[in-house]
Amino acid sequence: MFGLFKKKQKNDYPANDLEQVLMEARTDLDARETFYTKLLWADLYVITDGSDPRAEGDATFVNFVALDTGHVPVFSSLGRIYDNGIIKEECHYLELRGQDLFEITKGASLVLNPYSDYPKELLPDEIEHLLNGTIYDLLKEDEGGLTQEEADQLNQLFEGANKRQEDLIYLDGFTKKSLSSKAEKKLRQSIVDFEQILEKCPDHWQSMFGMAKSLQRLGEHSKALELLEKAMELEKVNHFVALEASVEAVNLRNLEKALQYSEEALKRSPDSYVLLSNHALNLLVDGQTQQARETMDKAMEINSQDQVNKNVSNIIDEVLQGRRRRPTFDDLFSL
Repeated sequence: MFGLFKKKQKNDYPANDLEQVLMEARTDLDARETFYTKLLWADLYVITDGSDPRAEGDATFVNFVALDTGHVPVFSSLGRIYDNGIIKEECHYLELRGQDLFEITKGASLVLNPYSDYPKELLPDEIEHLLNGTIYDLLKEDEGGLTQEEADQLNQLFEGANKRQEDLIYLDGFTKKSLSSKAEKKLRQSIVDFEQILEKCPDHWQSMFGMAKSLQRLGEHSKALELLEKAMELEKVNHFVALEASVEAVNLRNLEKALQYSEEALKRSPDSYVLLSNHALNLLVDGQTQQARETMDKAMEINSQDQVNKNVSNIIDEVLQGRRRRPTFDDLFSL
């Protein structure tokens, strides 16, 4: 089914059973099997360039839109297209059952709900295993032979670790508030919980991310960055992982890595004004003032009313006009 997406679509999350189980699958090992089953039979939405499908023999070809990373964005509901205001205009889409879509796009890398807080990369091998039914055997192997009881225990550990972090960590990575001894104890215990999960599931990037955030808040930035770098190798779509790695590189005054990871975050979410502003600051510190101005212009086009955007834009202008020296990371921390 072809249609034209209307920007007034609600973007409440979750909007359906697939989105609900996608959230659960991030922390619940048992939910992963349910997620793949629902994904195969769910109605999914893909953005097209608006051109008519063309038939060649028995095959029908459609021009899907791709992200800068080469991934084809796929959405579990129409509202997901409009997540975080990244897409603002009406756009053409195609609605297909999951199995049919995966057959059409064989060999391509997809990403489910790329603009939401719960993106899911779908690689060609993973899709092939899904289509031939072997994905469920792989899931059991990935769980390392965990019993149901062990899986439940890990899920409880993860939920508990996240609960300990509530109101103590922030996704911007920067905070000047001191920690009480009680708060520090909570964060230390969350680290112990995440470590126990990683002992059983070494590739659980969500635990790496959570553990890194606790370490970041405790001021242990080298350890935090190391974990975030490992998480980035495993999770290649979520822009928060790359953003936080960039923040930690800034905390360590490592300009090369700060630029590398803020650029990687933008590849994962090219139209985020937060990521654009962050990258512009890194470019400015590196002396690439004109590139910083151009990057910041893109951020202002998306959201010119955001106060952080205004502040960063003014700083860049003052440097360009010679009214301010190029700032260092230490200068930015003192703002």
